[in-house]
Amino acid sequence: MIEFNWVITMKYKLIKGMFPEYLEEKSIQVNEDKIIIYLFSKRKSCNCPSCNTSSSTVATYFTRKMQDLNIIDKPLFLVIRLAKYRCENPDCNTKVFSERIEELAGTKERRTKRLNEMLTKFSLTQSAEAAARRCSDINIKVSGDTLLRLSKKWEPSIDEDSIYSIGIDDFAF
Repeated sequence: MIEFNWVITMKYKLIKGMFPEYLEEKSIQVNEDKIIIYLFSKRKSCNCPSCNTSSSTVATYFTRKMQDLNIIDKPLFLVIRLAKYRCENPDCNTKVFSERIEELAGTKERRTKRLNEMLTKFSLTQSAEAAARRCSDINIKVSGDTLLRLSKKWEPSIDEDSIYSIGIDDFAF
């Protein structure tokens, strides 16, 4: 019984540390080829993206499915139940809006930010097709075209205050 309680405690800490605190784990399904974590949102209200009015009136629920970083060489998929809220501001043009999980993934994205960052690093360090083959080796299904799109969206972070001179090395006859 002690070992079982330890496993439950470790699983709880692992799940709590991986996702925002408002997402609660419902169940975990471990298959031979993948792991699926079912989550739901505990939020009671959300702000309208148009007018920023807080709303607690739930219109309906929907499910978002996305891929995250692998766990022990198995692809990890998240199935998240989120709410659609009615905007309570009568002057707002947005009548119904979806709950957002910006900390985890952007709007309508099928991969988490963590996975996108790793794929972007792969695509920036090798050709897109080589990166796609490498991803296939670690059980992440992604095409070379998708990796090219990710690398084109990448913007380097440059601290402009730390630049004090620019060297130009150019020679022509």
